[in-house]
Amino acid sequence: MDNKQFPERDEEEIIPEELTFLPADEESEDAGDVPASEDVIGEETASQPEEIPAEAEEPVAEETPVAEDVPAFEDDSAQDDIPIFEDVPPIADAPAPEEIPAPDDTSEKGRSFMDRIPDVDDGMEESYDSRLTEPEIGSEIIPDESAMDSHGMLEHGEEEPPFDPSILDDPDLQELPEEPAETEPSKDEIAEQEYRDSDGDFDAAEDAPAPERKASGRQRPVKKGRPKKTRGEGLLGIPHILVTIVWLALIVVIGVTLGRMIWVCAADVLAFGRENKPVTITVYESDTMDSITDKLYDAGLIRYKSLFNFYADISHAEKKIDPGIYDLNTRYDYHALVNMMSASSTREVVEDLLIPEGYTCRQIFALLEENRICTAQDLSAYAANGALKDYWFLENVTRGDKYCLEGFLFPDTYDFYKNSSPREVLEKMLDNFDYRFSEEMRAQIDTLNATVTDGSFTVREVTIVASLIEKETASASESPRIAGVIYNRLFHWDYPALLNIDAAIIYAQDGVSDHIDTSLDSPYNTYLHVGLTPTPIANPGLASLQAALNPESHNYYYYVLNPATGAHQFSTTQEEHEQYRAQFAAAAAAASTQSEGE
Repeated sequence: MDNKQFPERDEEEIIPEELTFLPADEESEDAGDVPASEDVIGEETASQPEEIPAEAEEPVAEETPVAEDVPAFEDDSAQDDIPIFEDVPPIADAPAPEEIPAPDDTSEKGRSFMDRIPDVDDGMEESYDSRLTEPEIGSEIIPDESAMDSHGMLEHGEEEPPFDPSILDDPDLQELPEEPAETEPSKDEIAEQEYRDSDGDFDAAEDAPAPERKASGRQRPVKKGRPKKTRGEGLLGIPHILVTIVWLALIVVIGVTLGRMIWVCAADVLAFGRENKPVTITVYESDTMDSITDKLYDAGLIRYKSLFNFYADISHAEKKIDPGIYDLNTRYDYHALVNMMSASSTREVVEDLLIPEGYTCRQIFALLEENRICTAQDLSAYAANGALKDYWFLENVTRGDKYCLEGFLFPDTYDFYKNSSPREVLEKMLDNFDYRFSEEMRAQIDTLNATVTDGSFTVREVTIVASLIEKETASASESPRIAGVIYNRLFHWDYPALLNIDAAIIYAQDGVSDHIDTSLDSPYNTYLHVGLTPTPIANPGLASLQAALNPESHNYYYYVLNPATGAHQFSTTQEEHEQYRAQFAAAAAAASTQSEGE
């Protein structure tokens, strides 16, 4: 090797004589590939000269600084991670490491450099000197076996560890503590390491500045502060006094607006400044709170729907309001409106209300609504599908139609509460029918089936006959005779059982009697359909029921009304019947002509 690679040294240069190398088992074939020892730090060790002079001048040990508390690394990899700084130019401002005075003992002179370095590994049993051996020139530098054994390392190709594997079963070693994270060396430690790695220029190492630390990959965000405001200015450069004026104006506007809204709402809730105007409101069973609110708004009783709905929610008004017809006033506040629409607040009694005999369900419902007892709409809906008592006479009645209770709402004089429920009204009249149709009358049905009918009559068929009698008779005295004509046509006639009763067609025409259409396509047209009508055509009184159960026995099949007397004229044959009709028609025409002449 060329000795020119090594710079000339001064006489006082310190040369470590006792620096030894680990022996190699085999010589390296290629001298250029010899690895550098990990215990020797620096680039100059890699270019070690082939021949070392036999005699070297011992270094002068005057004023040589001694490193303090140099940390020992059990693992050589820890030293590799420490950056090595070469030829760092001295910086004047960098703090110099603390100088350690040399010992007064003159025996230190003449010792090697490695001898004068204090032991930095207090916990280790062997010193570095005992681990190193005398180097052999030209030998390959290889790892020390003793170092490998002390660290539990395996040689290449070794299968079993050089320690007792049974120690792995020790329960105390099952959970090993986590190795502490490697900390970044401090500036002092970097300076000490640089001092140790220096090749002899100790004075330069002392004066060398601390190396710059590499910037980490994560940069701290720069805090952005608000720009300083100019004194006397606020947001967007507006003076503070102007901002204050604007805020005060906003507060005043908001306060005035809120105050006005509160006053308007209070005026509507408490009915301030309202005129005295009576209003009638009808509440049905099917009405919801929204529909009731709409009715109150349309009648002028409230001004704000949302405000009344809010009051209704917090006061549970929907549970207090009952169906009915109510007389209210525009001067009622919200509390009074809700209370007045409750049936319990006005339990006024309607006394002696007469339900005439022969009234249909449509007429009865209208009469009840007229007297503020219940609405016709609620009565019709409840009659079709509402829950009722288990009445024996309704066994063969099919529910679902609004007039399905036709014939069983017994006509009589009643006392009702205003704004009664539809069930109360309907059951009161049905109870009366049950009471009036006595056990004796029920027994007469069996007698009727045995003597007059074909044995198929029930209370329903009896009620149908009674309704026809009720609408056809002119007086109670002739009711049994008309009943006899009906039964004769049904069971004792050689012709088809066509009853030819005009009242049934009038019922099919919803009570319109100005014109009787005998060609009307309806099951109630007894001119086209034989037998009884599908349902009663009216609600018969007690006299008609008695006549239906006890018909007069005769041979009449026809009858016609005599306008002059108001009674019916009965006949047996068609010819006789047509004579009476012509006679009564001529008399009616003569009376009409005479009245027009007067």
